[in-house]
Amino acid sequence: MKTNSPLTTPINRRNFLRLAALVGTSAAASILLGGCSSEQSFSPQDATQNDANSDSATQAEQNSPSGSQTLIAVFSWSGNTLQVAEHIHELVQGDFFRIEPATPYTDNYNELLDIAQQEQNDDTRPTLSSTIENWDNYSTIYLGYPIWWYDAPQIIKTFLDTYPLSGKTLIPFCTSGGSSIDQTLPSIESLASGASIATGITLDGDSVESQLDQVDSWLGDLGLR
Repeated sequence: MKTNSPLTTPINRRNFLRLAALVGTSAAASILLGGCSSEQSFSPQDATQNDANSDSATQAEQNSPSGSQTLIAVFSWSGNTLQVAEHIHELVQGDFFRIEPATPYTDNYNELLDIAQQEQNDDTRPTLSSTIENWDNYSTIYLGYPIWWYDAPQIIKTFLDTYPLSGKTLIPFCTSGGSSIDQTLPSIESLASGASIATGITLDGDSVESQLDQVDSWLGDLGLR
């Protein structure tokens, strides 16, 4: 991550958020990032809502200079994990990629609940809708996802199967309605052979916007902000 002298850095959108993070002003970030919808874990007591307004134009978005060594990759069905990913994107320099299935998931929560469980039971690997160019350029990958049935969604496992992670640093983050990212780590670790996996973070899917300051602190603790 590049750093600049505070005396010479222009106050652009990225630097404004960096400053807001330093003073703990999560409201400044929420103004720039907009609202969120509900995304929680799939478990008997938890629920999710559909991200009907998810902006597909952000898929495979490349926002940083060519040759960047950082990638923020995210799968988000309802939009909350996407909001966390966008916040991270504002705080670190990197490219942005939407992980999406070639065949979109249903908008109906009850149907999706059954599909997600069946995919997990069958250890399915949904096909990705697009691929990442210049994968070898990236040494650090932020990987975001909701927790479904106490685990990472199967499409995340497709992603991990598709791209070699040996020698790279993987930084997981997720949203959930009650589960912890720790429950997903056995799957992540088994599919990310040779990668260094950093300490992840879990945010409540019902209150992502109010918890973005936790992301700032998390990145600071990891020495990444």
